[in-house]
Amino acid sequence: SAFATLFKQGKSPEEFIASGTAEQIADLRRWQAMLESQTAAIEKALAPAQGVAGDFRLLVAAEMWCPDCHRNIPPMALLCQRLPNIAMAIISRDEAAPFLTLPGVDKVKIPMAVLLDNAFTPAGAFIERPASVVNGDAQQLEAYRRGERLVETISDISAMIAAFR
Repeated sequence: SAFATLFKQGKSPEEFIASGTAEQIADLRRWQAMLESQTAAIEKALAPAQGVAGDFRLLVAAEMWCPDCHRNIPPMALLCQRLPNIAMAIISRDEAAPFLTLPGVDKVKIPMAVLLDNAFTPAGAFIERPASVVNGDAQQLEAYRRGERLVETISDISAMIAAFR
């Protein structure tokens, strides 16, 4: 499938991060450090996906110039580090044309992560920001911009995995 091909072409989170400028890498690492300090919240966010059988893949369209990618790639990478049955690959927005075949997707907003099952069939998508921010008000957006919603990226994807049972 197109998703399988893209996954094989994708970069690891480390390769993706290394492609950025020093300034972009520093920005991403700042959010990563903030996220990693939230140990209890991370455990709670991972809980729904723990013990779900089967292998999953997270195919992410992202660009290192994008501030939303700086905030959301670290939680996605952490989720994949902590859950051994989930692998992650990152492609560019230009490579993500197959994402437009998904229901309700008319353009690729980055970062966009498509959760794929064992057969590379899409089982859910995370688009640009956590759902609470996308569906929220100006206060939610400000909290997100301050880095207070980093763990929600893990929660949203964890819930997609749990729903797959």
